[in-house]
Amino acid sequence: MRKRLPIAFLSVMMLCFTIFVNPIYAKNGDTTISKAAVNQNDSGIVTIYLIRHGQTILNLHDRAQGWADGPLTSSGEELIKRVGRGLTDVLFVGAYSSDSGRARQTAKLILGENQTNAKDLHLIENQGIREVYFGKFEGEKMGVLWKLAANHLELRNEREFFTRVDHPYKELIKILSELDESGEAESYQELTDRTFKGFNEIAEQVYKNGGGDILVVSHGITINAILEKIDESKVPKEICKNGSVSKLEFDGKDWKVKEVNEMKYAQ
Repeated sequence: MRKRLPIAFLSVMMLCFTIFVNPIYAKNGDTTISKAAVNQNDSGIVTIYLIRHGQTILNLHDRAQGWADGPLTSSGEELIKRVGRGLTDVLFVGAYSSDSGRARQTAKLILGENQTNAKDLHLIENQGIREVYFGKFEGEKMGVLWKLAANHLELRNEREFFTRVDHPYKELIKILSELDESGEAESYQELTDRTFKGFNEIAEQVYKNGGGDILVVSHGITINAILEKIDESKVPKEICKNGSVSKLEFDGKDWKVKEVNEMKYAQ
């Protein structure tokens, strides 16, 4: 019996030491965290689940929605809850959204479906990853904006615009910023600079804290701008769908785009 005591004592001390020095155990206070989660954090890689917010009332009525905001529709909420259930086992170490209500609402719904300690994460808002500002065109029918853009390039209609232009949404934002005589509408370069700065700040901070999976909820044109900054070949011609997931990795220096516009999580 006495010979077993030192061994038992040593085992307890090793467990205590592991909990104390491992930042994942310390942060979550849970000694049952999966081996996969621990290994991922130890690697230092930041894995970002970049998600477009759910459908809003303005989306439903095909209105330009940049800094203007609208709540999620009931079907938009249901889709996002399905996305949350698809990510239910992901042990997020951080949760971020733009400061727009639709992005906050989406992030909270996703966290509400999570079955790990991530469900209790404090949501951090970042203005840098909000949607493009349409200036005087905020709230306008998208059909009207596409017609303006087509006319500007001396094209007949929206269909021809999408056929002839490689990145229609990028070109649309460029044209609208030129047509807004108030000078308020963001240029595409302004959008890209603002957005990637905010997005990169998030990734760098998480990397410094040891890495891990993070949830980031943003917007359609903004997500395209982020993807273009990392890998232009990954930018879809359309904007990402409501509730879609794009998965990226950051190793403290380089970026990788692993998935784009995936709806498989909403099954």
